[in-house]
Amino acid sequence: SNIDCLFLDPTVISFIMHQLDESDDEDEVSSLISAWNLSPPNDADVTQQNIKRIFLPINDEHQSSRMNCTPGQHAGGSHWSLLVIDIITTTSKNNETKPKIQFYSFDSHHGYNISAAKAVANKMYSLLQHHYSSLKKDVITSVSMIECQALQQNNGYDCGVYTLGFAEALLRLSNDRSGNNNGLLDEKAIEAAFTSYMNDMGGQMHFASNLRRRIGDDIRKLADINSP
Repeated sequence: SNIDCLFLDPTVISFIMHQLDESDDEDEVSSLISAWNLSPPNDADVTQQNIKRIFLPINDEHQSSRMNCTPGQHAGGSHWSLLVIDIITTTSKNNETKPKIQFYSFDSHHGYNISAAKAVANKMYSLLQHHYSSLKKDVITSVSMIECQALQQNNGYDCGVYTLGFAEALLRLSNDRSGNNNGLLDEKAIEAAFTSYMNDMGGQMHFASNLRRRIGDDIRKLADINSP
């Protein structure tokens, strides 16, 4: 498979959920989605499966309606989880199948963010339908979400770190061409990816503190690079 990954900033998701209306903001929708580069390569000499994989950090405040959000104020919320969207097409030299869209939810407090994840999935599906209809293409599935087994936090504050860890482990899986899963998100591949990642991060007991330390080191390195 040809897998292209995209990580959406939480502020973009908040904008989509609380301010963007695809029926009213045609130009903004087109501008936003065009930046995601959803079109797969169409010049392959062989048949090829293409996956656009979009990572979305989900906050429980994302399920609030736009009417309940005060303009100019940041959304609150108390929990983070990860939503992954796979947009799958198969292309040959002059042919492209209808896109298939699949949603996956990863939550370190299982089930806590499912309402918010479903709200974002429905909104994203609506935007993608709007995008593909403008290209005279239909998607071939309705919104279907798989609640995946994910490692569980054992405190009340590590959800954000776990969300970043899930994304990094799945990015590794997306870049892996050695296994038989071909980059697809199936149960065994996900479990193996999380196990390998946690082992590399010192085990689940030390994962959160080690990832925080590494993020801090990365920030300091970037600060040094960009300092006068």
